[in-house]
Amino acid sequence: MEEFDHLKIQLKDITEATDNFSASKRIGKGGFGVVYNGELSLPEGRTTVAFKRLDRRLGQGNIEFWKEIITLSKYRHENLVPLMHFCIEGDERILVYEYASRGSLDRYLNQISVTWSQRLKICIGAARALNFLHDPMETQQRVLHRDIKSSNILLDEKWTAKVSDFGLSKLGPANQPQTYLFSNAVGTPGYCDPLYLETGFLSKESDVYSFGVVLFEVMCGKLCYEYSNDKITILVPKWKKCYEEKRLDEIIFHGLKEEMGSSSLESFSSVAYKCLEKASEKRPTTAEIVKELEFALKQQEVFEDLGKKLDFEEMIRIAHLAVAPLSYKSQSQLYTLFLKGFLVDDGKTWISINNSGEVVEMICSKTCISEHQLQPYATKDSR
Repeated sequence: MEEFDHLKIQLKDITEATDNFSASKRIGKGGFGVVYNGELSLPEGRTTVAFKRLDRRLGQGNIEFWKEIITLSKYRHENLVPLMHFCIEGDERILVYEYASRGSLDRYLNQISVTWSQRLKICIGAARALNFLHDPMETQQRVLHRDIKSSNILLDEKWTAKVSDFGLSKLGPANQPQTYLFSNAVGTPGYCDPLYLETGFLSKESDVYSFGVVLFEVMCGKLCYEYSNDKITILVPKWKKCYEEKRLDEIIFHGLKEEMGSSSLESFSSVAYKCLEKASEKRPTTAEIVKELEFALKQQEVFEDLGKKLDFEEMIRIAHLAVAPLSYKSQSQLYTLFLKGFLVDDGKTWISINNSGEVVEMICSKTCISEHQLQPYATKDSR
């Protein structure tokens, strides 16, 4: 491991930065151990970083420690958390990362302040990281993460997604359409691919399943599991059923409903559901996921831009003229109804909104042309 010696730092520098691992410096805990923050003197100056300290009592050890170092040294991407240093002294094993000041995604699932557009951008960033790991351009090895979940997606000051925690990852050949590895199934309940749990065969589609769960969490504003009376309930089957039965409205986070464009939601929920397909070959590739999420974001941006141009007082007036009563609770819902269109004037006129945000009327031809005009023209005598 001499090739990584340049990343080593001394334990005394870490204890000074964390006030000897003070509780006041603690920012989280995972399967590897407790995470602290603190400042190190680096060439660019005093820099806040994150220290992940191995706690062997949690089940991980030297193997997971070195996996993180090797993986994050070889694979660098703007949506992967950067490894800066590590420490080995006595029994201590500590990893030093770039500090993601906003913490992990799971903390924000039920935060109304995080808009639908922000959530889409976070998901796109995480999907790009997965696509890079699954299909790297400059290596013959594919990285299978094995523990994709919202708590392993970190967020920096600019809300940029950073996939983290590679202690359980596996490497496989990248020059094959399918990578299958047999291993003891590991992961987090709710996120782990059922096919992987049943067969022990790990593939890149296993990561896709886990990411689909995260997409549903982002849409539903909650974790994929609930604890009650010391019993865990996985919500994923319920979420899938609601999608299949077109009852998404029952599970979408209430704080998002008013701002979501219907087309954006449709694109997002569709790719999220496909990720959860039982048969792995039916799941989309990470490249396809990135493409679909980018399309959902573009649809949302169009929805929001048009919304800024609309005269909602006039739309409310027109809505009262609808043949069938329109039900809406917000401007966004009213806007969606106009996008779909509806009948007024006893069914003689169709009202909708065009791509420029203008209210358009389509009038039945019978109201424009008299019965006399509808009769065939008489043929004039040629003489």
